[in-house]
Amino acid sequence: MRLIVCLVALFAASATPVCVVMTQAAETAEAQEVEVFGEGKLAIPADFKRVKPKMGMIEHEFEVTTGEGDDVTTGRVTMMGATGGIEPNIARWKGQFAGGNKEANKTEKLKVGKWDVYVVDLNGSFGVSMGGGPFSGGKVVQQPDYAMTAAILANPDGKTYFIKMIGPAPVVKANRDEFVKMVKNLK
Repeated sequence: MRLIVCLVALFAASATPVCVVMTQAAETAEAQEVEVFGEGKLAIPADFKRVKPKMGMIEHEFEVTTGEGDDVTTGRVTMMGATGGIEPNIARWKGQFAGGNKEANKTEKLKVGKWDVYVVDLNGSFGVSMGGGPFSGGKVVQQPDYAMTAAILANPDGKTYFIKMIGPAPVVKANRDEFVKMVKNLK
């Protein structure tokens, strides 16, 4: 990246600006990949920032954002191997949302190489379990205007890997294309 800096010498009689061309190394985000069962790899979008997982069962966690400065809003992307079946998990996720735009809630099945991939979009008021997880009971707090784009990757042996992006609807909407591109490019 080239940066041009112009300075005006205030003490000079002519006050003619002096411009200097400075070269600045462009910031490069280190390419990140996540391995899926030793059988595939996901290239993580550069805008997804790796963070420490908030729960022990989550293998990888990333932060996604929209906005700038004081207007930054964040969401989470979590990744982990999981069980429980494809349809029961999708049904559970749907049960965590109320209201919202029902026409935007959808499930799409894709074939990516040898993998069956299910992409799930949900929106509305999201019920967050404050008791330690979705199966542990406890208090449920409603987060209005939330959304989720999730993917279940199923290999031919029946192993499933879950990737979920969840947060305020504008964050999920702003990062959805990169999320889906990541899943569709499973290698």
